[in-house]
Order: sequence, then structure tokens, then C-alpha cells
Amino acid sequence: MSRIFVVLLIGIGLAIGGCALMLGAHGLATSWQSLGPNSWGGETDLTKEWVYREMGFVILAFGLVLAGLASFQWLNTSPTDRVLRQTFGSP
Repeated sequence: MSRIFVVLLIGIGLAIGGCALMLGAHGLATSWQSLGPNSWGGETDLTKEWVYREMGFVILAFGLVLAGLASFQWLNTSPTDRVLRQTFGSP
């Protein structure tokens, strides 16, 4: 497995994690309380929700940058370079 492939996988994983954090920000920022038997309610802290969304956006952006740079590096290398790296290892 080449370094480019590893960076690509890390970038995609971070992008998925950031997207999940952005989508789950409302639930993470809600303090749930029992209101009785089989009844739950909660209050959402808007500041926490904003912080979770911003953290998710930053992680998503960083993951997309990593994936983009890895893709660019992979597409930018010639087939001869790839064969030489696989045969003799990367410098």
C-alpha cells in the first residue's frame, strides 16, 4: 500500500467523520432528560450546536484537502514512476 493510498484513505475517513459530526450536531448539543415513564425531552444549547457544526466543517474540509492532494499526486505521477516505486520502493 503506497503512501498516496494511505493519505487518500485518511482524507476520505476524515471527510466522512466531519460530515457525520455536522449532521449529528443537534443531537450532540441536546441535554436529554427523563420527563416520566417512557418520555424524554431536552434542551438544545445553540452555542454547542454551532461549535459541533464548525468542528465538523473544519474536519470535513481538512479531509477533502488531503484526499484532493493525494489524488493530484497519484494522477500527476507517470506510469513509469509508479512501476519503479512499486519495484524498488519509494525514495
